[in-house]
Amino acid sequence: MAEIKRTGLSLGGIDEKKLLRAFLEEAEELLEKLNMSLLELERDRSNPELVNEIFRLTHSIKSESALLGYNGLSKIAHSLEDVFEKVRNGTLELNRPLMDKIFSGSDLIHEMVARISKGDADIEPLFTDLEIDPEIDSDVPEGAREEPEDPSGFKDFERFQLQEARDRGEQLCRLEFEVDPDASMKYPRAYLVFRNLEKIVNVIKTDPDMVRPVEDNRYLRVTLFITGNVEERILRKACALDLISGVKINILEYDSAIGSENHRPGAPDAPGPQAEIKKSRIEKSSVRVETRKLNDLWQLVGDLIISKAQVLLLCDRLQSEGHTEKLGTELAHVADSLERIGNSMQQTLVETRMVPISVLFNKFPRLVRDLSRKLSKKVDLQITGNETEIDRSIIEILSDPLTHIIRNALDHGIESTGERLKAGKSENGLITISAQQRGGSIVIEVTDDGRGLDIEKIRQKAAERDLSEAELIKLIFAPGFSTKDSVTDLSGRGVGMDVVATRIKEDLKGDVVLKTEEGAGTVVTIFLPLTLTILHSLVIRCGNHIYAIPVRDVDETMKVAGSNILRTRQGSFITYDVEEIPLLNLLTIFSSGSAQANEPGPNGEHNAVIVNQRGKKVCLLVDELVDEEDIVIKPIADLLNTDRLFSGVSVLGDGTILYILDPAAIVELPPRG
Repeated sequence: MAEIKRTGLSLGGIDEKKLLRAFLEEAEELLEKLNMSLLELERDRSNPELVNEIFRLTHSIKSESALLGYNGLSKIAHSLEDVFEKVRNGTLELNRPLMDKIFSGSDLIHEMVARISKGDADIEPLFTDLEIDPEIDSDVPEGAREEPEDPSGFKDFERFQLQEARDRGEQLCRLEFEVDPDASMKYPRAYLVFRNLEKIVNVIKTDPDMVRPVEDNRYLRVTLFITGNVEERILRKACALDLISGVKINILEYDSAIGSENHRPGAPDAPGPQAEIKKSRIEKSSVRVETRKLNDLWQLVGDLIISKAQVLLLCDRLQSEGHTEKLGTELAHVADSLERIGNSMQQTLVETRMVPISVLFNKFPRLVRDLSRKLSKKVDLQITGNETEIDRSIIEILSDPLTHIIRNALDHGIESTGERLKAGKSENGLITISAQQRGGSIVIEVTDDGRGLDIEKIRQKAAERDLSEAELIKLIFAPGFSTKDSVTDLSGRGVGMDVVATRIKEDLKGDVVLKTEEGAGTVVTIFLPLTLTILHSLVIRCGNHIYAIPVRDVDETMKVAGSNILRTRQGSFITYDVEEIPLLNLLTIFSSGSAQANEPGPNGEHNAVIVNQRGKKVCLLVDELVDEEDIVIKPIADLLNTDRLFSGVSVLGDGTILYILDPAAIVELPPRG
């Protein structure tokens, strides 16, 4: 745990671990509100209520962190607070460059809190004042407010920008140009180039300073450090102005650039703690639960204690009395109470694990904002179903697949402004994210109104002429498959949708379906179980083993007469709802085909289960339909799951091991009766 520094504040008698947990919970909530408020402020910069709200939030973060002695964190929050104080009193104007720096400051606060949550010590600010000088005159053109020159190399904030650019896969370049010595005003000429470059790349640093003009003759030669993935010809075009010449562009290595440029006299060679910071999450050591749910759980615990006492009393009476019939009735009554209490406790505990999906969805407005600006696209985002509850264990795993889908929608799907207008569409693209509960599943949809998938291009890439459109769309989820002609830091490497499919199907036990219409857009639908820990299952027996099938994937149980089984060279089938579906005998599957098919019952009929996995149905022949039970899922070792037919295991009350069938794998097996 990070040591709490005492800066004149005595914490004697206080449990520092509890204090730290409370601080992290409060900080997480404040940061979430701060991020959402900043996004709203960017859309409505003249809203005084938002400015006041952000000022209060940064003040709270500053105060909370200072209380625990986290001086580095407090200083950054104080810098943001100062900025918004000046915005409130009208001495500082909110413009795009300033908003970018404010967002970066918010990100850095989040990173420092994440470090503290992982047990790292507090560090000094990555920059002392966000590199924002609130005293800069607001008449300076937008985009010109950059950091003051630091002759010793990259500043901490510039170094952080470089690290982020490296993580995004951007190229780092040093661009130099010369201004004609005969030009009467050299700085304005240089500034025009600077502004052109800012529109297409990220300008990390300039030499001389382009914000606070120095002596005009110092702008004979200008050096800029830039990051991005822009072709050299485009960079040169941005510099192609009158009286500008000698343009040189050199690609730099990040490690050497950050190390050499940022080496300060007397500083150690190894990078400091600031250099290690990357995007990370705040590690949670506790969760917040509604008081109502805790009260319900406490009441159930009280009932459980009473029932336990009754069982103990009955056991004593059984040992001392001979009225076993009466005691048996009483014991059965108490057992019923225990079952009721156990079921209620299970349901209540499941509810404590459920959180609104908004905790995940709230990160996507910022993601869309940043990526749409990077791609120079205008995109609106709509979110519905924020109140839908989902198991908190699913939230963490689901984050990356959804991020992949949204990035693909922005990069592949949504067209440029020119393309959209030419196609008769609105200037702004639209991405919609929705969530809802349908029966025992959570359904999440990501929809865009972009260009849709180019089916013919997919067919050409696949080099398959005979595949149907549905089969071609499935290729999107194949490892390494991509229709992107060029590789960018956002897509084109074929590592997106296959990751989505793997995480959702294997880790989340769900499914993903993609539908598209060329020129109209794409819909990606994700189906997930409500929870990964408790599964309502149908228990079946085959031979000497018992298995479980998720009830959500069972259409019905039925009897199948031997005369209704159609055996062909391709396998066995039955007619179900006017369609022929494959028939599988689990006994032969798990006996490697050496066992005989299960024997029919007295009426010549077999027990059967119709499994339906996203519209694909199979009929499973089993020996016995045992019961329906809620079971606790536990992971299964790969050694016991070589054919990948199980999604986990469980243990019944009598100690029996129960293997849980994976319907997605079962429906892909060839028919065998």
